[in-house]
Amino acid sequence: MRRLKLTVSTGLLALAACAASPGIDRAAALEPGYAAREDAVRKPSDRCGPEFISDNLPPSLVAVMAPALDGPFRPVCKRHDACYELRERSQAWCDQRMHEEMIGICNAGRDPASFGARTCRMRAEAYYRMVDNAFGAYAYEGVTGGRLGGAVISAGPDGELEICVTAENNTALLQQYAVELRWPGGARIDRAPGLGVRSVRAGDASDFCVGGSQTGGDVELRLLADRTDSLAISGDTVVVETRRIARPGPG
Repeated sequence: MRRLKLTVSTGLLALAACAASPGIDRAAALEPGYAAREDAVRKPSDRCGPEFISDNLPPSLVAVMAPALDGPFRPVCKRHDACYELRERSQAWCDQRMHEEMIGICNAGRDPASFGARTCRMRAEAYYRMVDNAFGAYAYEGVTGGRLGGAVISAGPDGELEICVTAENNTALLQQYAVELRWPGGARIDRAPGLGVRSVRAGDASDFCVGGSQTGGDVELRLLADRTDSLAISGDTVVVETRRIARPGPG
């Protein structure tokens, strides 16, 4: 499995140290066959935190830092790593299960309103945010994809055109999308969301609206996605679907 090499902030390390005490594991109930397959791909080295901790630091330092990074969550992180490794379930499923199991540990055997429980939940949220994004998609090692769903097209009497279309994530991992409106094979008319991209979890969809004031013939919609096998800041966007749309008359 592709492993992330991330920088851990001082604040996150401090938060980890505040909630490093052992907890009561709260593993989710799984279908036995799936649980056995997931268990088979677990590695002894799997743990919470970035891979660089175990790969690039002296073993003596790892021995000191790892318990603080793992805290009460190491069983959960090991299952999450195995879930990504097995890839029978979507990234979103693996991430959400991890989050729920961590929250269960935080609330087990203690007052949910206590400082320790609240600090633990803050840490669980931080860990969830670290994987529920493009970095998690990169680690999951899925395939870039998506499709255009239904579109609503409107044209005004002054030549203005607006197309709102649904981008559907039919892949197993989080995708980052943008939609472009172009002349067929030619210049770009509009792009949403501006210069950026929008994250859509596996199985979800999001609406994008593009338009322009140009008059003329047919136009072209393009669904763009950031490549999930790259963490480049720019230049890694690919077209995953193109749709030609007949320009309606004014009305």
